Amino acid sequence: MKKAFIVLGMVFLGHTAVANAATDWTPYLKPMLSGCDYVNPTEKLPARYKASIASKKVKGNPKIEGEEVYTTYTLKDSTAFGQPLLKVEYLQGYEWYHLKLYFKDGKFTTLRPQFKLPKINKDQAEYTKVVKNDKSGYEVEDGGYLSLAFDQKQKSITCAGGV
Repeated sequence: MKKAFIVLGMVFLGHTAVANAATDWTPYLKPMLSGCDYVNPTEKLPARYKASIASKKVKGNPKIEGEEVYTTYTLKDSTAFGQPLLKVEYLQGYEWYHLKLYFKDGKFTTLRPQFKLPKINKDQAEYTKVVKNDKSGYEVEDGGYLSLAFDQKQKSITCAGGV
């Protein structure tokens, strides 16, 4: 009889753990791994990710052309690339942007090898220069700029670009 209760208890606990599973943002953010190709979480964010947003803060006025607009999502029980994810911040400027991920701890730095430089085709090679590529990120210039930054102090990964 005791064994039956133990087994039932384990089954119910298992279902509770599944019901409270973290929202994995990896599929949505995966383009960041390929040359910091970015997604704009302020447009057409799928419902499964919206459900993990505890709060949303917008700074700036999107109706004023050229004004910087920061949108920050504070998340609940979320992960990205196997690491606990606390916030997602998107900045849209006049001719620049950034997508910044904030993590719970410093373990996110182990992700750096997964973030690749953008692919540069033959036509672009003459005008494209990799200025930096190290453990803290990269910077590529091609008439504009594209950068990846791993910030241990802020526990964040930022993909940024602009003209």
